[in-house]
Amino acid sequence: MRENSFTKNMRNKSNSELEHIIENKDKYTPEALQAVVWELEDRNLIEKGEIDLPEIAEIPIEKTSLQNDELEKTTLNNENPFEEFEQPNLYSKQAILGFTLFFSTIFGVVLLMYNLKVMNKHKARTQVLVFGILYIVLSYTLLEVLPKIYFITLIFNFIGYAILVEYFWNKYLGKDLQYEKKSVTKPLLISLAITGILFFLILFPLLMGK
Repeated sequence: MRENSFTKNMRNKSNSELEHIIENKDKYTPEALQAVVWELEDRNLIEKGEIDLPEIAEIPIEKTSLQNDELEKTTLNNENPFEEFEQPNLYSKQAILGFTLFFSTIFGVVLLMYNLKVMNKHKARTQVLVFGILYIVLSYTLLEVLPKIYFITLIFNFIGYAILVEYFWNKYLGKDLQYEKKSVTKPLLISLAITGILFFLILFPLLMGK
């Protein structure tokens, strides 16, 4: 029997709802799409193999019961009947890399914390925050005794990025997580504003002292 974590949920969808998901398949997870295709085939609305999907890993049947119950609870409290099947809109690893390298590790921490909030990983979110604070304190302590070279700061920032992505992201979000990339315009403007204010606070006393 063909099943994954979305099968039971898709059986309760109407033909038009299933067709809506297929028509907008770029917005949905591969597992959800696979369940839709199976259901359409079972209803004899499409021929087997008529719709090609990317190869995905099937979830063992014995694990689907609890997942289906969780999906049903989500659907009951969700105004959008398709939202639970959509790919999450997250800041990408590249975005976290850019903000961490060019601003500070704490900026990458904020982006990853947002992703974890979207994915309801509240415990992991707290762990990332604690790591970010401790890492910033450790970094600045070491930078005080090391040569004042920007390259060294970049090294610390890159190490921070590696921990955020290679450990926290891969552990709590999954190395192969599929998602839609969220625009970085808003956090970029905020980061530039914060950086500008900090530079002003540092330079203003020096300028006033001349």
